[in-house]
Amino acid sequence: MLPLSIEKRISQPGILERQFLNYLRMANAPIDQSKSIAYEVLYHTVETEGRNNVEFFTGQLDQAYTNIRGSFVRPQSEHFLIYGLRGYKQDDTIEQPYTPTANIPLVKGFTSLNYQGDKALSPYSNSYLSIQVNSIRMARKIPLMEFDNEMINGQKGTMLLDQPILWEGQTELKLTVQTNDPANVFGDPIPESKSYMRFDLLGIGLI
Repeated sequence: MLPLSIEKRISQPGILERQFLNYLRMANAPIDQSKSIAYEVLYHTVETEGRNNVEFFTGQLDQAYTNIRGSFVRPQSEHFLIYGLRGYKQDDTIEQPYTPTANIPLVKGFTSLNYQGDKALSPYSNSYLSIQVNSIRMARKIPLMEFDNEMINGQKGTMLLDQPILWEGQTELKLTVQTNDPANVFGDPIPESKSYMRFDLLGIGLI
């Protein structure tokens, strides 16, 4: 059986694309008619070892850690409407010295069953996420626990937004994760390993 969202799209083809374009018009975002509408998942992985403040989708771009090309500033007219976020951390059960080009083993969510340590004391249990677009706060202090559930399907580690976030072309987006206690830092409990975190931006955009 098809999901209800897919059945609706089949019965009403093009409705979501029209709604997306209407959203851009209401936001006064310029629309390049030569662009195509497509679903995208943009990701960025960052090393978090020993840190209490981690920034994603900003700074110097290292192609080994993201599928965004060239720069974290969106190309002109390539607007991206974010409707969901997905979070990952390194798999604590695997001991491996990572290199920049290594296939870093990740798991969805932050305090799932494979977390090796006291969940109550974990920095992941006591951290929050914020998002800015061109220095305008779009999401503020969302607890990382919002990404945790025991689902085993593709929705594990995923949070759908009540209000979508528009990342316009020629603007910068910054996703920040901070611990509530500066003395509480991210780290991998396995010696010689490093901690990593990844976030996906789920959305529809002009490409």
